[in-house]
Amino acid sequence: MSATRQFWYLPMDVVHYGAGAVEALGAELDRLDARRAMVVTSPTVRAHPRLGDRVQDLLGNRLVAVFDGVRPHVPYGCLQPGLETIHDRTPDVLVSLGSGSVVDAARALALAAGEGLRSAVDLARWRATFVPPATTDIPTTSGRALPIVAIPTTLSAAEFANAGAVTDEDRQTKDLLIADELTPRSVLLDPELGVTTPVDLWASTGMRALDHAIETVYSPRRGPITDALALDAVRRLSASLRAAQRDPSDVDARCEGQLGAWESYFGEMNLTLGLSHAIGHQIGARYRVQHGWTTCAVLPSVMRWLTPATAERQALIASAFGVDTAAMTDEEAAEAAATEVERLVGDLRLPASLGELGVRQEELGALADAVMQDLVVAGSPRPVQRDDVVAILERAS
Repeated sequence: MSATRQFWYLPMDVVHYGAGAVEALGAELDRLDARRAMVVTSPTVRAHPRLGDRVQDLLGNRLVAVFDGVRPHVPYGCLQPGLETIHDRTPDVLVSLGSGSVVDAARALALAAGEGLRSAVDLARWRATFVPPATTDIPTTSGRALPIVAIPTTLSAAEFANAGAVTDEDRQTKDLLIADELTPRSVLLDPELGVTTPVDLWASTGMRALDHAIETVYSPRRGPITDALALDAVRRLSASLRAAQRDPSDVDARCEGQLGAWESYFGEMNLTLGLSHAIGHQIGARYRVQHGWTTCAVLPSVMRWLTPATAERQALIASAFGVDTAAMTDEEAAEAAATEVERLVGDLRLPASLGELGVRQEELGALADAVMQDLVVAGSPRPVQRDDVVAILERAS
């Protein structure tokens, strides 16, 4: 008999999905007994009449403030005006509207408010740290963070996590703030809002969701539930991203993408994502590029490097892409899986190499050093050393 295992759920109450899901916002605030809402968003999203205006109209007289200063990768400094707005306007709920960076910013602000911070940079005291070879130190929070309702407009799936990523611009590294209380209480997946997102951004964040799914399938801590959902996420995402590329106004394709992104991150707290995510975190922090672009450039090389330890698992990924693997060895199927990722990147017309992202050969060593300090390196199904990271980066260049 196999050893007993556990599957933990994050404290998310409900996910509303499908066209018109955003109309549930008022009812969700009623359920949370929230009367003073602050919207956390970006300047681009706030200025879009089908996004910012609609959500503000739905909030009505419960809206006490809008903070639209979120920047990509959430530098600590960009959070300070939002924290000052919280102290001034005293919201009892945060409504995140936008990308993964927006919900990460909401998490950071929710934590800062709960801990009574006046300076956003003090949040660094709660950053999780990696203690080699495989230990994670996660500081304890007070449990008083503001609740969050998340309305995503991209496919990063950050709204389904209990961890927010923020960037220390001095150290040029990305930090993770982790606590169950930072999980959004409600998520509203509305594909009618999704069609307002430019298709290139939709595609790149969809590739990040695909990265979640693939690294879930070969995670050492995977399980039957995460397997089923992650493999279905590969199927949904590969088809729906191509469909949205063909017709950006296709609401059904956007809905399928949202469902695939949700599946890609289901049960995230039960496992640790791996090397592609670790590399992506640090490239994003150093070069200010979208995480989805880092996936496009790096994931196939990571998959090939992992083949000796994960060929059987990657064969399942190839099948989820629609490859007929019946006559293939596991190693051949693993190569087919990496090739399918590359083919999808090409179909979506996204960057396919680190050179296209501005990463220079002479910088690979320093980048590898940063990767080896990343929290999720411990999730690699094959033990990794600095020289291995350098080799992967060279292959991805």
